Amino acid sequence: MKRILCLGMLAFSAFTSEAQVFGKVYEVDNIKEIIADDKMVAVIPFSYKITLKKMPKGMTQDDIKLQEEKGSLSAQNSFYTYALRKVDKKEVTVEIQDLARTKVLLSRENIDEKNINNYLPEEICKILGVDALITGDIIASKPMSEGAAVATQLLVGYSKTNQAKATIKVYDNSGKLIWSYGKEVAGGLGSDDNDMIRILMRKTANRFPYFK
Repeated sequence: MKRILCLGMLAFSAFTSEAQVFGKVYEVDNIKEIIADDKMVAVIPFSYKITLKKMPKGMTQDDIKLQEEKGSLSAQNSFYTYALRKVDKKEVTVEIQDLARTKVLLSRENIDEKNINNYLPEEICKILGVDALITGDIIASKPMSEGAAVATQLLVGYSKTNQAKATIKVYDNSGKLIWSYGKEVAGGLGSDDNDMIRILMRKTANRFPYFK
């Protein structure tokens, strides 16, 4: 079942030219027909990459890798939490698979945030027993150590600690990308992935396939 990394990355990062336009929603023409019978969807770890022009003092590649893995799970958890609020308000048309169940089912196949991009969306759907996957890509740049960020904030009153290109995507169980939205997000000290997800969904919740 396992695929080489480049195949998985192509599968999870495949966009049409329309989908690559940040700030605009992409959705397939027949999206309503595609999702009409969907009952259960799962939120899986996001692809999270940190790009650096220069390695910060005291940091190593292993440190960056660890932060990417933490970011992958943090973004997953943030969207899941956002979706549960919609569930509580009865504003969701499908069930959202319990995050703990998603993690257990993936772990049984030795899949986690470190290697999930080695698998195709349709493979993950089958493993989880769901009709669709919710995931995304985050490319973060200009990260700053917490100490440096605090110093900057004290000096100028504001610190721009991180910039990110963030995208939320939905794949159906055939592996087809059916919906996506991307936006460049700038964060300050204390901002987190909950803020990023909220910003991404603020203008698009009414067009998200499974939200009323």
